Amino acid sequence: MSSRRASRRRTTLALLTAATVVTALSACATGEPAPPPGDTPSVTSFAPLFGGSATVPAPNLGGSAPGSLVSVKPLEGNEQLEDVDARVERVVYRSTSGVDGSRTEVSGVIAIPPGTPPPGGWPVIAFGHGTTGVLDKCAPSDFSTLVGNGSMMASMIQSGFAVTLPDFQGLGVRGYLNPFLDGATYGNNMIDSVRAARNLDPTGVSTNWTAFGHSLGGLAAWGAADRDAAYGGGLSLKGTMAMAPPADMSGLADKAQAGTLTGDQRVALIFALQSLSWTNPTLDLNRYRTPSLASKWNLLLDCTAPLDEVLKTRETVTNADLKPDTQADTDRLRTLLEQWAVPKNPVTGPMLLMFGTKDELVDWQWTQAAADKACRIGGFIEIDKRMGEGHGDLESDRGLPWLKDRIAGQTANNTCPPRT
Repeated sequence: MSSRRASRRRTTLALLTAATVVTALSACATGEPAPPPGDTPSVTSFAPLFGGSATVPAPNLGGSAPGSLVSVKPLEGNEQLEDVDARVERVVYRSTSGVDGSRTEVSGVIAIPPGTPPPGGWPVIAFGHGTTGVLDKCAPSDFSTLVGNGSMMASMIQSGFAVTLPDFQGLGVRGYLNPFLDGATYGNNMIDSVRAARNLDPTGVSTNWTAFGHSLGGLAAWGAADRDAAYGGGLSLKGTMAMAPPADMSGLADKAQAGTLTGDQRVALIFALQSLSWTNPTLDLNRYRTPSLASKWNLLLDCTAPLDEVLKTRETVTNADLKPDTQADTDRLRTLLEQWAVPKNPVTGPMLLMFGTKDELVDWQWTQAAADKACRIGGFIEIDKRMGEGHGDLESDRGLPWLKDRIAGQTANNTCPPRT
């Protein structure tokens, strides 16, 4: 392996695409069964898990406002975060559905650096994780490994950031459904995770924050920037980095009709159809899947099933299994996916958008079209299109330095064409 390739492997975000969700979660589950889905933790201790740290105040528990803490419990066993002496809590906090505006509860992880915070508190990175599934047992915070996200969080901690890792609505808290690919819901969840961090450490966490994510997490980061003006009051979003985001996946409908979906896109469509059926009770899944696929559906959604069984089942799914019955069904699917897409509003602050031309999950033309739309409606965006790179192998070297520059107030590049 060349040194460049080895460096890329080391620095690429350890996040999950729709094609690899079961791999990571099943690897965790083999040695550590998930707790009961939606199990709400109770407060047991607010002391850090390491010695010699600064005294931390008790968190602000209770309340009904977005970001209010419902529960807090130390998360133990993540070696990467323990190695950097981070204070790590598994929290449940209040948020808002982007689908219907209802109040929700979302779980996640908050990690705070050791020692004395800088004046104004630790700046925050809201870190959007990749796809882990759509069921309530698919939450990264239900696993001490955090499904491979601990290493990147540790790097952020060492760079002087507090870090939030929201599970996203419907993952980790029973009673709520996951709206897969809904940028508004994920954006609200990201913003409220920062509020939750401030409630966890009222004096040590800053109002200054950034959003960062890859794949589904890239959509969440973009969604946060899209929602910030309307929803992010009281916080100061300094910058957003979205890598390979599935910003607008409405093109899946026409590719399903044409029979040209990639393997990664078939998995993503299965997750999307399930979520859409939850939020649209009149949507008949059987108009979008064959009886053969319906018989495998539950296994394909199960993020903790044996890995080899799921992978073998995925190999049996064909494009013919996911062809909408009629053109009207295709049109409805496209419309529903468009409703969840970003952008809807101008992004707050600068955004770095990275994507590759060999992406097998998100066609690069879809991302380019979303970027062009964002520029037209008033975005301040640096568009970094990587020739020959795919979904999971984007160079991420720019990530932390770029975010640190935003916190420092340095000017970002804007490659959007001038508005006339």
